[in-house]
Amino acid sequence: MPRLIPRLLRSLAHIRSRPLRPFRRESLSRLLPRPNTRAFTRPEEVDISPGGRTQSILLDKKALRLIYRHARYQRSKSPAPQINLTKSRRWARGHAPSSVTQREMTDEERAFYANPYLRMLGSPLRQCLHTNWLLPRDLLIRMTPMLLPGSPSERPKCAFLPDGLEHPSFRRSVGGRSGYILCSKGAVRSAKEKGSYQRFMPDGVLPTNMHSLILQQIGHTLRVRVIQELELLARSLFRRRRSAKPGERSLLRRLTRAEWKEIQTTGIIPFENAVAVLVVPPPNKDPDAKMRPVPEPTSLPSAEEFAPRSLPKSFPMSVMHPTAKGETLLRTDEFPGTLPASRVPLYNGLSLFPSRTQRAALHLALGEVLRAERTMRFTKATPKQAPSHEDLSGHITPRPKGDQKASHAILVCSDEQTLSKGDTVPLAIALWRIRIWEGDMDEDLCVDWMKDPSPTP
Repeated sequence: MPRLIPRLLRSLAHIRSRPLRPFRRESLSRLLPRPNTRAFTRPEEVDISPGGRTQSILLDKKALRLIYRHARYQRSKSPAPQINLTKSRRWARGHAPSSVTQREMTDEERAFYANPYLRMLGSPLRQCLHTNWLLPRDLLIRMTPMLLPGSPSERPKCAFLPDGLEHPSFRRSVGGRSGYILCSKGAVRSAKEKGSYQRFMPDGVLPTNMHSLILQQIGHTLRVRVIQELELLARSLFRRRRSAKPGERSLLRRLTRAEWKEIQTTGIIPFENAVAVLVVPPPNKDPDAKMRPVPEPTSLPSAEEFAPRSLPKSFPMSVMHPTAKGETLLRTDEFPGTLPASRVPLYNGLSLFPSRTQRAALHLALGEVLRAERTMRFTKATPKQAPSHEDLSGHITPRPKGDQKASHAILVCSDEQTLSKGDTVPLAIALWRIRIWEGDMDEDLCVDWMKDPSPTP
Protein backbone atom coordinates (compact mmCIF):
# COMPACT_ATOMS: atom_id res chain seq x y z
CA MET A 1 0.00 0.00 0.00
CA PRO A 2 2.77 2.63 0.75
CA ARG A 3 4.21 2.04 -2.71
CA LEU A 4 0.81 2.25 -4.44
CA ILE A 5 -0.27 5.64 -3.00
CA PRO A 6 2.66 7.69 -4.43
CA ARG A 7 2.09 6.18 -7.86
CA LEU A 8 -1.62 6.97 -7.68
CA LEU A 9 -0.90 10.59 -6.70
CA ARG A 10 1.52 11.02 -9.59
CA SER A 11 -1.10 9.65 -12.03
CA LEU A 12 -3.76 12.08 -10.75
CA ALA A 13 -1.34 15.02 -11.04
CA HIS A 14 -0.48 14.05 -14.56
CA ILE A 15 -4.17 13.86 -15.57
CA ARG A 16 -4.89 17.29 -14.05
CA SER A 17 -1.99 18.86 -15.92
CA ARG A 18 -3.35 17.76 -19.31
CA PRO A 19 -5.51 20.30 -21.22
CA LEU A 20 -9.22 19.59 -21.47
CA ARG A 21 -10.51 18.31 -24.78
CA PRO A 22 -13.49 20.11 -26.28
CA PHE A 23 -16.71 18.10 -26.42
CA ARG A 24 -17.32 16.73 -29.88
CA ARG A 25 -20.53 15.04 -30.97
CA GLU A 26 -20.08 11.65 -32.55
CA SER A 27 -20.70 11.71 -36.27
CA LEU A 28 -22.95 9.24 -37.97
CA SER A 29 -20.03 7.49 -39.63
CA ARG A 30 -18.52 6.61 -36.25
CA LEU A 31 -21.78 4.97 -35.17
CA LEU A 32 -21.91 2.66 -38.16
CA PRO A 33 -20.22 -0.76 -37.94
CA ARG A 34 -16.55 -0.55 -38.76
CA PRO A 35 -14.81 -3.01 -41.03
CA ASN A 36 -13.00 -5.83 -39.32
CA THR A 37 -9.29 -5.10 -39.83
CA ARG A 38 -7.85 -7.77 -37.57
CA ALA A 39 -5.08 -9.82 -39.09
CA PHE A 40 -6.21 -13.43 -39.44
CA THR A 41 -3.37 -15.84 -39.89
CA ARG A 42 -4.33 -19.01 -41.71
CA PRO A 43 -2.72 -22.26 -40.51
CA GLU A 44 -1.42 -23.03 -44.00
CA GLU A 45 0.45 -19.70 -44.05
CA VAL A 46 2.65 -20.61 -41.06
CA ASP A 47 5.82 -22.61 -41.56
CA ILE A 48 6.64 -24.53 -38.38
CA SER A 49 9.32 -26.75 -39.86
CA PRO A 50 12.78 -26.39 -38.20
CA GLY A 51 14.68 -26.36 -41.49
CA GLY A 52 16.04 -23.03 -42.66
CA ARG A 53 15.19 -21.14 -39.47
CA THR A 54 17.53 -18.47 -38.16
CA GLN A 55 15.56 -17.84 -34.95
CA SER A 56 13.29 -19.70 -32.55
CA ILE A 57 9.70 -20.41 -33.51
CA LEU A 58 8.65 -18.45 -30.40
CA LEU A 59 10.07 -15.29 -31.99
CA ASP A 60 7.95 -15.73 -35.15
CA LYS A 61 4.86 -13.53 -34.81
CA LYS A 62 2.67 -15.59 -37.10
CA ALA A 63 3.58 -18.87 -35.45
CA LEU A 64 3.20 -17.36 -31.98
CA ARG A 65 -0.27 -16.02 -32.88
CA LEU A 66 -1.25 -19.46 -34.14
CA ILE A 67 -0.02 -21.15 -30.97
CA TYR A 68 -1.63 -18.84 -28.41
CA ARG A 69 -4.86 -18.23 -30.34
CA HIS A 70 -5.44 -21.70 -31.69
CA ALA A 71 -9.16 -21.62 -30.81
CA ARG A 72 -9.71 -18.98 -33.50
CA TYR A 73 -8.43 -21.31 -36.22
CA GLN A 74 -10.44 -24.40 -35.37
CA ARG A 75 -12.26 -25.72 -38.40
CA SER A 76 -15.95 -24.86 -38.35
CA LYS A 77 -18.78 -24.77 -40.85
CA SER A 78 -19.05 -21.43 -42.61
CA PRO A 79 -22.40 -19.58 -42.50
CA ALA A 80 -24.89 -20.33 -45.24
CA PRO A 81 -24.70 -17.95 -48.21
CA GLN A 82 -27.39 -15.29 -48.44
CA ILE A 83 -29.43 -14.29 -51.48
CA ASN A 84 -28.58 -10.61 -51.04
CA LEU A 85 -26.14 -8.90 -48.66
CA THR A 86 -26.90 -5.41 -47.41
CA LYS A 87 -24.32 -2.63 -47.62
CA SER A 88 -23.68 -2.70 -43.87
CA ARG A 89 -22.91 -6.43 -43.97
CA ARG A 90 -20.56 -5.99 -46.91
CA TRP A 91 -18.76 -3.17 -45.10
CA ALA A 92 -18.43 -5.17 -41.89
CA ARG A 93 -16.71 -8.03 -43.66
CA GLY A 94 -13.32 -6.29 -43.60
CA HIS A 95 -10.37 -8.60 -43.96
CA ALA A 96 -11.91 -11.53 -42.11
CA PRO A 97 -11.66 -14.93 -43.81
CA SER A 98 -14.60 -16.33 -45.77
CA SER A 99 -15.21 -19.02 -43.13
CA VAL A 100 -16.24 -16.36 -40.59
CA THR A 101 -18.43 -13.97 -42.55
CA GLN A 102 -21.43 -14.47 -44.79
CA ARG A 103 -21.31 -14.21 -48.53
CA GLU A 104 -23.70 -13.85 -51.42
CA MET A 105 -24.88 -16.77 -53.50
CA THR A 106 -23.34 -17.36 -56.89
CA ASP A 107 -25.53 -17.63 -59.98
CA GLU A 108 -25.33 -21.41 -59.86
CA GLU A 109 -26.32 -21.50 -56.18
CA ARG A 110 -29.23 -19.16 -56.90
CA ALA A 111 -30.44 -21.49 -59.66
CA PHE A 112 -30.28 -24.47 -57.27
CA TYR A 113 -31.99 -22.52 -54.46
CA ALA A 114 -34.79 -21.42 -56.81
CA ASN A 115 -35.68 -25.03 -57.62
CA PRO A 116 -38.45 -26.27 -55.27
CA TYR A 117 -37.60 -29.94 -55.78
CA LEU A 118 -33.93 -29.46 -54.93
CA ARG A 119 -34.88 -27.49 -51.85
CA MET A 120 -37.26 -30.23 -50.72
CA LEU A 121 -34.59 -32.89 -51.23
CA GLY A 122 -32.06 -30.68 -49.40
CA SER A 123 -34.12 -30.47 -46.21
CA PRO A 124 -32.82 -32.43 -43.17
CA LEU A 125 -33.38 -36.18 -43.17
CA ARG A 126 -35.87 -37.67 -40.72
CA GLN A 127 -37.08 -41.23 -40.20
CA CYS A 128 -40.73 -42.11 -40.73
CA LEU A 129 -42.03 -43.85 -37.60
CA HIS A 130 -44.33 -46.08 -39.67
CA THR A 131 -42.27 -47.03 -42.74
CA ASN A 132 -38.79 -46.58 -41.14
CA TRP A 133 -37.61 -44.78 -44.28
CA LEU A 134 -35.16 -41.90 -44.12
CA LEU A 135 -36.70 -39.07 -46.12
CA PRO A 136 -36.34 -35.29 -46.41
CA ARG A 137 -38.34 -33.42 -43.80
CA ASP A 138 -40.44 -31.60 -46.41
CA LEU A 139 -41.90 -34.96 -47.49
CA LEU A 140 -42.97 -35.83 -43.93
CA ILE A 141 -45.46 -34.58 -41.35
CA ARG A 142 -44.28 -33.77 -37.85
CA MET A 143 -46.45 -35.33 -35.11
CA THR A 144 -46.22 -34.48 -31.42
CA PRO A 145 -48.02 -35.91 -28.36
CA MET A 146 -50.02 -33.15 -26.65
CA LEU A 147 -51.91 -33.20 -23.36
CA LEU A 148 -55.65 -32.68 -23.68
CA PRO A 149 -57.45 -30.30 -21.31
CA GLY A 150 -59.58 -31.94 -18.65
CA SER A 151 -60.71 -31.75 -15.04
CA PRO A 152 -58.12 -32.35 -12.28
CA SER A 153 -60.04 -35.36 -11.00
CA GLU A 154 -59.83 -37.23 -14.30
CA ARG A 155 -56.81 -39.05 -15.61
CA PRO A 156 -54.91 -36.88 -18.12
CA LYS A 157 -55.10 -37.94 -21.74
CA CYS A 158 -52.71 -37.34 -24.59
CA ALA A 159 -53.36 -36.99 -28.32
CA PHE A 160 -50.93 -37.49 -31.20
CA LEU A 161 -51.47 -34.35 -33.29
CA PRO A 162 -49.71 -32.67 -36.23
CA ASP A 163 -47.31 -29.87 -35.39
CA GLY A 164 -45.41 -27.37 -37.47
CA LEU A 165 -47.65 -27.56 -40.55
CA GLU A 166 -48.44 -23.85 -40.41
CA HIS A 167 -45.89 -21.13 -40.98
CA PRO A 168 -43.97 -20.08 -37.82
CA SER A 169 -45.08 -16.47 -38.37
CA PHE A 170 -48.69 -17.54 -37.75
CA ARG A 171 -48.35 -20.40 -35.26
CA ARG A 172 -45.25 -21.47 -33.37
CA SER A 173 -44.28 -25.09 -33.08
CA VAL A 174 -45.00 -26.84 -29.77
CA GLY A 175 -41.58 -28.50 -29.61
CA GLY A 176 -40.62 -31.39 -27.42
CA ARG A 177 -40.43 -35.03 -28.40
CA SER A 178 -41.97 -35.70 -31.78
CA GLY A 179 -42.07 -38.14 -34.67
CA TYR A 180 -42.48 -37.97 -38.41
CA ILE A 181 -44.94 -39.75 -40.68
CA LEU A 182 -44.95 -39.86 -44.45
CA CYS A 183 -47.05 -37.06 -45.95
CA SER A 184 -49.69 -39.43 -47.27
CA LYS A 185 -53.24 -40.25 -46.25
CA GLY A 186 -52.52 -43.94 -46.55
CA ALA A 187 -49.50 -43.76 -44.26
CA VAL A 188 -51.34 -41.83 -41.53
CA ARG A 189 -54.38 -44.09 -41.79
CA SER A 190 -52.22 -47.21 -41.56
CA ALA A 191 -50.25 -45.81 -38.60
CA LYS A 192 -53.52 -45.07 -36.81
CA GLU A 193 -54.87 -48.58 -37.38
CA LYS A 194 -51.67 -50.40 -36.43
CA GLY A 195 -50.79 -48.07 -33.53
CA SER A 196 -47.16 -47.59 -34.57
CA TYR A 197 -47.19 -44.17 -32.87
CA GLN A 198 -47.74 -45.61 -29.39
CA ARG A 199 -44.02 -45.57 -28.62
CA PHE A 200 -44.23 -41.78 -28.36
CA MET A 201 -46.39 -41.97 -25.23
CA PRO A 202 -45.13 -39.52 -22.56
CA ASP A 203 -43.36 -41.54 -19.86
CA GLY A 204 -45.01 -44.68 -21.29
CA VAL A 205 -47.96 -44.20 -18.94
CA LEU A 206 -50.44 -41.71 -20.44
CA PRO A 207 -52.69 -43.19 -23.12
CA THR A 208 -52.05 -41.63 -26.54
CA ASN A 209 -54.37 -41.88 -29.53
CA MET A 210 -55.32 -40.18 -32.79
CA HIS A 211 -58.78 -38.68 -33.07
CA SER A 212 -61.17 -39.77 -35.80
CA LEU A 213 -60.84 -36.55 -37.84
CA ILE A 214 -57.04 -36.52 -38.02
CA LEU A 215 -57.04 -36.87 -41.83
CA GLN A 216 -59.38 -33.89 -42.30
CA GLN A 217 -57.33 -31.80 -39.88
CA ILE A 218 -54.03 -32.45 -41.66
CA GLY A 219 -55.54 -31.83 -45.10
CA HIS A 220 -57.11 -28.57 -43.94
CA THR A 221 -53.86 -27.33 -42.33
CA LEU A 222 -51.84 -28.12 -45.45
CA ARG A 223 -54.21 -25.91 -47.45
CA VAL A 224 -53.99 -23.17 -44.83
CA ARG A 225 -50.20 -23.19 -45.29
CA VAL A 226 -50.66 -22.31 -48.99
CA ILE A 227 -52.77 -19.26 -48.05
CA GLN A 228 -50.21 -18.22 -45.44
CA GLU A 229 -47.35 -18.42 -47.95
CA LEU A 230 -49.32 -16.19 -50.31
CA GLU A 231 -49.94 -13.64 -47.55
CA LEU A 232 -46.24 -13.53 -46.64
CA LEU A 233 -45.29 -13.16 -50.30
CA ALA A 234 -47.69 -10.23 -50.69
CA ARG A 235 -46.23 -8.54 -47.59
CA SER A 236 -42.66 -8.88 -48.85
CA LEU A 237 -43.60 -7.43 -52.24
CA PHE A 238 -45.37 -4.45 -50.66
CA ARG A 239 -42.36 -3.79 -48.41
CA ARG A 240 -39.90 -3.55 -51.27
CA ARG A 241 -42.13 -1.77 -53.78
CA ARG A 242 -39.99 1.39 -53.43
CA SER A 243 -36.87 -0.48 -54.49
CA ALA A 244 -38.49 -1.99 -57.57
CA LYS A 245 -36.39 -1.96 -60.72
CA PRO A 246 -37.77 -1.65 -64.23
CA GLY A 247 -37.72 -4.84 -66.22
CA GLU A 248 -37.95 -7.24 -63.26
CA ARG A 249 -39.64 -10.55 -63.90
CA SER A 250 -43.02 -11.22 -62.34
CA LEU A 251 -43.35 -13.84 -59.63
CA LEU A 252 -47.06 -14.44 -60.27
CA ARG A 253 -49.03 -13.30 -63.28
CA ARG A 254 -52.29 -14.15 -64.97
CA LEU A 255 -52.05 -15.95 -68.27
CA THR A 256 -53.92 -14.45 -71.17
CA ARG A 257 -56.81 -16.35 -72.67
CA ALA A 258 -54.71 -17.11 -75.74
CA GLU A 259 -51.90 -18.60 -73.61
CA TRP A 260 -54.39 -20.64 -71.58
CA LYS A 261 -56.04 -21.99 -74.75
CA GLU A 262 -52.65 -22.95 -76.11
CA ILE A 263 -51.86 -24.93 -72.94
CA GLN A 264 -55.24 -26.67 -73.14
CA THR A 265 -54.72 -27.52 -76.80
CA THR A 266 -51.09 -28.63 -76.84
CA GLY A 267 -50.71 -29.79 -73.23
CA ILE A 268 -47.38 -27.95 -72.99
CA ILE A 269 -46.45 -25.11 -70.61
CA PRO A 270 -43.90 -23.14 -72.68
CA PHE A 271 -42.32 -21.13 -69.84
CA GLU A 272 -38.76 -21.83 -68.73
CA ASN A 273 -39.02 -20.51 -65.17
CA ALA A 274 -42.50 -21.90 -64.43
CA VAL A 275 -42.86 -24.01 -61.28
CA ALA A 276 -46.67 -24.26 -61.13
CA VAL A 277 -49.88 -23.10 -62.77
CA LEU A 278 -52.97 -22.43 -60.63
CA VAL A 279 -56.46 -22.31 -62.11
CA VAL A 280 -58.57 -20.57 -59.45
CA PRO A 281 -61.81 -18.98 -60.66
CA PRO A 282 -63.80 -16.89 -58.15
CA PRO A 283 -66.33 -18.98 -56.18
CA ASN A 284 -69.89 -18.73 -57.43
CA LYS A 285 -72.64 -16.99 -55.51
CA ASP A 286 -74.99 -18.91 -53.28
CA PRO A 287 -78.29 -19.34 -55.20
CA ASP A 288 -80.29 -18.70 -52.04
CA ALA A 289 -78.32 -15.88 -50.35
CA LYS A 290 -77.15 -14.34 -53.65
CA MET A 291 -73.74 -13.75 -52.07
CA ARG A 292 -70.26 -15.14 -52.50
CA PRO A 293 -68.77 -17.18 -49.63
CA VAL A 294 -66.84 -15.26 -46.97
CA PRO A 295 -63.09 -16.14 -46.89
CA GLU A 296 -62.16 -18.06 -43.73
CA PRO A 297 -58.42 -18.90 -43.58
CA THR A 298 -58.73 -20.35 -40.05
CA SER A 299 -56.76 -23.28 -38.69
CA LEU A 300 -59.92 -25.18 -37.71
CA PRO A 301 -61.79 -27.01 -40.47
CA SER A 302 -65.40 -26.07 -41.05
CA ALA A 303 -68.39 -28.42 -41.15
CA GLU A 304 -68.47 -28.07 -44.93
CA GLU A 305 -65.22 -30.03 -45.26
CA PHE A 306 -66.56 -33.05 -43.36
CA ALA A 307 -69.39 -33.59 -45.84
CA PRO A 308 -68.65 -36.33 -48.41
CA ARG A 309 -67.87 -34.88 -51.80
CA SER A 310 -67.14 -36.64 -55.06
CA LEU A 311 -65.69 -34.76 -58.02
CA PRO A 312 -65.76 -36.08 -61.59
CA LYS A 313 -62.60 -37.53 -63.08
CA SER A 314 -62.49 -34.64 -65.52
CA PHE A 315 -61.42 -32.39 -62.58
CA PRO A 316 -58.16 -33.94 -61.35
CA MET A 317 -56.31 -32.13 -58.60
CA SER A 318 -53.13 -31.72 -60.63
CA VAL A 319 -51.75 -32.72 -64.00
CA MET A 320 -48.08 -32.71 -64.95
CA HIS A 321 -47.36 -30.99 -68.26
CA PRO A 322 -44.04 -30.94 -70.16
CA THR A 323 -42.29 -27.68 -70.98
CA ALA A 324 -41.37 -28.51 -74.58
CA LYS A 325 -42.55 -30.80 -77.36
CA GLY A 326 -39.34 -32.80 -77.66
CA GLU A 327 -39.34 -33.71 -73.97
CA THR A 328 -42.40 -35.92 -74.30
CA LEU A 329 -40.36 -38.51 -76.23
CA LEU A 330 -38.03 -39.10 -73.27
CA ARG A 331 -40.77 -40.83 -71.28
CA THR A 332 -41.15 -43.76 -73.68
CA ASP A 333 -39.73 -47.21 -73.03
CA GLU A 334 -37.17 -46.78 -75.81
CA PHE A 335 -34.91 -44.75 -73.48
CA PRO A 336 -34.87 -46.61 -70.13
CA GLY A 337 -31.63 -44.99 -68.93
CA THR A 338 -32.64 -41.42 -69.67
CA LEU A 339 -33.76 -39.03 -66.98
CA PRO A 340 -37.45 -38.04 -67.13
CA ALA A 341 -38.33 -34.77 -68.80
CA SER A 342 -38.97 -31.63 -66.78
CA ARG A 343 -42.68 -31.15 -66.13
CA VAL A 344 -44.74 -28.46 -64.43
CA PRO A 345 -47.81 -29.23 -62.29
CA LEU A 346 -51.10 -27.60 -63.22
CA TYR A 347 -53.40 -27.39 -60.19
CA ASN A 348 -57.16 -27.24 -60.39
CA GLY A 349 -58.46 -24.93 -57.68
CA LEU A 350 -61.84 -26.67 -57.48
CA SER A 351 -60.28 -30.03 -56.56
CA LEU A 352 -57.33 -28.57 -54.66
CA PHE A 353 -59.55 -26.51 -52.32
CA PRO A 354 -62.94 -28.26 -52.18
CA SER A 355 -64.20 -25.98 -49.38
CA ARG A 356 -65.88 -22.88 -50.81
CA THR A 357 -64.84 -20.63 -47.92
CA GLN A 358 -61.23 -21.79 -48.09
CA ARG A 359 -61.21 -21.41 -51.87
CA ALA A 360 -62.49 -17.85 -51.43
CA ALA A 361 -59.57 -17.18 -49.07
CA LEU A 362 -57.17 -18.60 -51.69
CA HIS A 363 -58.66 -16.37 -54.39
CA LEU A 364 -58.33 -13.32 -52.11
CA ALA A 365 -54.69 -14.11 -51.24
CA LEU A 366 -53.80 -14.56 -54.91
CA GLY A 367 -55.43 -11.23 -55.67
CA GLU A 368 -53.29 -9.52 -53.03
CA VAL A 369 -50.09 -10.91 -54.55
CA LEU A 370 -51.15 -9.83 -58.04
CA ARG A 371 -52.02 -6.38 -56.71
CA ALA A 372 -48.57 -6.13 -55.11
CA GLU A 373 -46.99 -7.13 -58.43
CA ARG A 374 -48.99 -4.45 -60.21
CA THR A 375 -47.99 -1.86 -57.60
CA MET A 376 -44.30 -2.69 -58.01
CA ARG A 377 -44.60 -2.53 -61.79
CA PHE A 378 -45.93 1.03 -61.78
CA THR A 379 -44.12 2.45 -58.74
CA LYS A 380 -41.45 4.11 -60.92
CA ALA A 381 -44.07 5.68 -63.17
CA THR A 382 -45.22 9.29 -62.83
CA PRO A 383 -48.46 10.01 -60.94
CA LYS A 384 -50.22 11.00 -64.17
CA GLN A 385 -49.73 7.57 -65.65
CA ALA A 386 -52.57 5.10 -65.29
CA PRO A 387 -51.43 1.52 -64.64
CA SER A 388 -54.21 0.02 -66.75
CA HIS A 389 -53.48 2.18 -69.84
CA GLU A 390 -49.80 3.12 -69.79
CA ASP A 391 -46.53 1.30 -69.35
CA LEU A 392 -43.35 2.37 -67.56
CA SER A 393 -42.08 4.38 -70.52
CA GLY A 394 -45.25 6.50 -70.61
CA HIS A 395 -46.60 5.14 -73.91
CA ILE A 396 -50.35 4.63 -73.90
CA THR A 397 -51.29 1.00 -74.48
CA PRO A 398 -54.77 -0.10 -75.58
CA ARG A 399 -57.00 -2.11 -73.30
CA PRO A 400 -56.69 -5.86 -73.80
CA LYS A 401 -59.52 -7.32 -75.83
CA GLY A 402 -60.58 -10.80 -76.80
CA ASP A 403 -57.92 -13.45 -76.23
CA GLN A 404 -55.55 -10.88 -74.74
CA LYS A 405 -57.69 -10.53 -71.64
CA ALA A 406 -56.58 -12.19 -68.41
CA SER A 407 -57.78 -15.69 -67.64
CA HIS A 408 -58.27 -17.53 -64.35
CA ALA A 409 -54.94 -19.36 -64.79
CA ILE A 410 -52.05 -17.95 -62.74
CA LEU A 411 -48.42 -18.72 -63.54
CA VAL A 412 -45.97 -19.13 -60.64
CA CYS A 413 -42.34 -18.46 -61.64
CA SER A 414 -39.02 -19.02 -59.87
CA ASP A 415 -35.45 -18.74 -61.11
CA GLU A 416 -32.14 -17.17 -60.12
CA GLN A 417 -33.32 -13.71 -61.25
CA THR A 418 -36.64 -13.66 -59.39
CA LEU A 419 -35.05 -14.60 -56.04
CA SER A 420 -33.88 -11.04 -55.45
CA LYS A 421 -37.49 -9.89 -55.81
CA GLY A 422 -39.26 -12.59 -53.84
CA ASP A 423 -39.19 -16.30 -53.01
CA THR A 424 -42.01 -18.40 -54.46
CA VAL A 425 -40.38 -21.74 -53.65
CA PRO A 426 -42.21 -22.14 -50.27
CA LEU A 427 -45.50 -21.67 -52.13
CA ALA A 428 -44.56 -24.35 -54.66
CA ILE A 429 -43.52 -26.72 -51.85
CA ALA A 430 -46.80 -26.14 -49.98
CA LEU A 431 -48.77 -26.96 -53.14
CA TRP A 432 -46.68 -30.07 -53.77
CA ARG A 433 -47.28 -31.31 -50.21
CA ILE A 434 -51.03 -31.20 -50.81
CA ARG A 435 -50.51 -33.19 -53.97
CA ILE A 436 -48.58 -35.99 -52.29
CA TRP A 437 -50.94 -35.92 -49.28
CA GLU A 438 -53.99 -36.55 -51.44
CA GLY A 439 -52.15 -39.28 -53.34
CA ASP A 440 -52.51 -37.51 -56.68
CA MET A 441 -49.24 -38.89 -58.06
CA ASP A 442 -48.18 -40.86 -61.10
CA GLU A 443 -48.21 -44.53 -60.09
CA ASP A 444 -45.49 -45.42 -62.62
CA LEU A 445 -43.02 -43.00 -61.00
CA CYS A 446 -43.86 -43.56 -57.31
CA VAL A 447 -42.85 -46.22 -54.82
CA ASP A 448 -45.54 -47.95 -52.77
CA TRP A 449 -44.29 -47.08 -49.27
CA MET A 450 -46.82 -49.42 -47.63
CA LYS A 451 -45.57 -52.65 -49.24
CA ASP A 452 -42.40 -53.13 -47.21
CA PRO A 453 -42.26 -50.82 -44.19
CA SER A 454 -39.47 -52.69 -42.39
CA PRO A 455 -36.22 -52.11 -44.36
CA THR A 456 -34.33 -48.84 -44.27
CA PRO A 457 -32.40 -47.71 -47.36
